Amino acid sequence: MTPDVPAPRPGWTLRRGIGRTFVILAVVLGALATVLIVSTVSFATAGNSVIYRWQPAAAAGQRLLADLVNQETGVRGYLLSRQPDALRPYTDYLAAERVDRVTLTGLVRGDAAAMSALADVEGAAAVWQREIARPLVSQVQSGRRPDSSALDAGRSRFDDIRTASAVLSRVVAGRTTEARDARSRDGSYAGVALGLFLAIVVAAAVALWRGLHRWVLRPIDSLGEQTRHVARGELARPITPSGPRELTELGSDVEDMRAQIVAQLDRLSEAFDDLQRQGDELERSNADLQQFAYVASHDLSEPLRKVANFCQLLERQYGPQLDDRARQYIDFAVDGAKRMQVLIGDLLALSRVGRSTEEFRPLDLGAILDQAVETLSDRIAAEGATVERPDRLPTVDGDRALLTSLWQNLVGNAVKYHRDGVPPVITVSVEHDADEQRWTFTVADNGIGIDPQYAERIFAVFQRLHLRDQYGGTGIGLALCRKIVEFHGGTIWLDHVESRPGAIFRFTLPEGGSGARHSL
Repeated sequence: MTPDVPAPRPGWTLRRGIGRTFVILAVVLGALATVLIVSTVSFATAGNSVIYRWQPAAAAGQRLLADLVNQETGVRGYLLSRQPDALRPYTDYLAAERVDRVTLTGLVRGDAAAMSALADVEGAAAVWQREIARPLVSQVQSGRRPDSSALDAGRSRFDDIRTASAVLSRVVAGRTTEARDARSRDGSYAGVALGLFLAIVVAAAVALWRGLHRWVLRPIDSLGEQTRHVARGELARPITPSGPRELTELGSDVEDMRAQIVAQLDRLSEAFDDLQRQGDELERSNADLQQFAYVASHDLSEPLRKVANFCQLLERQYGPQLDDRARQYIDFAVDGAKRMQVLIGDLLALSRVGRSTEEFRPLDLGAILDQAVETLSDRIAAEGATVERPDRLPTVDGDRALLTSLWQNLVGNAVKYHRDGVPPVITVSVEHDADEQRWTFTVADNGIGIDPQYAERIFAVFQRLHLRDQYGGTGIGLALCRKIVEFHGGTIWLDHVESRPGAIFRFTLPEGGSGARHSL
């Protein structure tokens, strides 16, 4: 019998088919294994019985008969020669008889026929000993002549021993033959069982492989091929599953996923088209805003310059005729026009940040810092300020104008917000973080400092912490710094150290280019 994988039916499951196959196979192989084990045990038992019981029993029976024959020979020799030495075989083999009888009894114990035959031999031997051997030996030892009738009776009694011994030999020989036959039969059963076991195992393996190939591997290959077509871009191609329920459910899930992906791609395509339209509109809007910013700056700056110029001309032309209040009003107008021009310039600079990275190139921040300090040299000299910096600063990718503006604003603020009577000291330092692949720059001063509660407010546009008549400015500088740093992929923040006066600004920038262009 060869178990096979059951053919698929509507709704059949691979787990159930394989389970049933293995149950049937386990039952058949279990039965064969039982037969094999029982036959092997019986074969071994029968073989042991032949080797260790009946063959030794046959040999012991022959020895027992030989012991009795030698005893009878010894008695006859003693009767004829009347010499004591002639009686030695009788005494010697009498002891051997007892040993062989005990051995034979142990071997045939449990077998009724053999035990009965052995009892007959022992009985006949006892009769011969009691009625013939011992009386005749006593008569000779006493000097009397043995009775001839006793000798005739001795032959008859010993024939009884031979007859009983022959019966015992036949019984033992029969048991030996039976054990050999049983061993041969059980060996045949074990061989047949082993052959069937191996044949069924091989047949089951072949059938299982064919069944798995037909009902599992082939549907999986089909599903995989269809899935690969979809993966290559044939999203409109439906997936048709086949095979057991598990694979059909898997194929259905893959088909549902394909349908969802198609639907999502359709929605994404529509969203992309919308985004592209919005991007085009935003690009046009930015271009319009940029044009508007340039036009507005020109249109606003020109009237402001005229207001400032004519106010100054008015003051020079009619100065003697104006009183102090009129001259003060003229100063206010001129100052307002100039501040409006600065504000417009700062707002334009803020709006330009982040438009494009086309101007990015490797820049030596040491040279950029030198350029910013050179631009602020008049203010630095006027306040007696000192700028302390490392001998070398790293090289990063960036926009030269924006990074120059960054340094200029930070150093300029440090010079501007100094304490009265204390010369400003601005300290620039840098640290490298290899794990994060970035540089951390610090600009610290000994000025009036900033309360930590305003750490976020100072980076907002038009946020001022002091009155305009105390410290000038438009309130855009730090907002411009944040936008420049973030445009270059870094962050900027206000740090605070209790034991140190002044303000501490820190900002990060990524490593330049491949991360190895720095020259620090």
